[in-house]
Amino acid sequence: MADRKRAAARRHRPQRLSLIERALIEKEWHDTAVRAQIHAILGDDGHQFVNAAGRVLYVVLGALAAGEVDGEVPEGRIIRGACNALYEQAGRPEIDDARRAAINSGLQAAERLLPALRRGSLIEAACDLKLKLRFGHVNWSDFQQVMEGAPA
Repeated sequence: MADRKRAAARRHRPQRLSLIERALIEKEWHDTAVRAQIHAILGDDGHQFVNAAGRVLYVVLGALAAGEVDGEVPEGRIIRGACNALYEQAGRPEIDDARRAAINSGLQAAERLLPALRRGSLIEAACDLKLKLRFGHVNWSDFQQVMEGAPA
């Protein structure tokens, strides 16, 4: 009986990441950003393209939602458009040229925003993504929720 209670308590305990895990997640996210750019230009695998670009855009949107960038940000609208193109591309093996262009524009907008975003916010968003992926998938509703918090 005591084992069951401890197991239940562990399931309900908020997941916390150590500093080392956070640093590894940050490095992994930066590596993914490079991979997403390569897929945007050269890639032919729609699934890998959506996976890499989606991770980058989700993290940047999460950092934007933290409120470090004030007012209307054109890059925010471009990133939202890229997310919509990602949604349309998901599940399709071949990459549509118009979607590739929209997603690539979003990745470039994300790169332009990076200097304006706090590193801590990016890491928090990357850790949030990692935890979501650890326990399941990131769905379109997750993107919508983050987009609602980010300035347009």
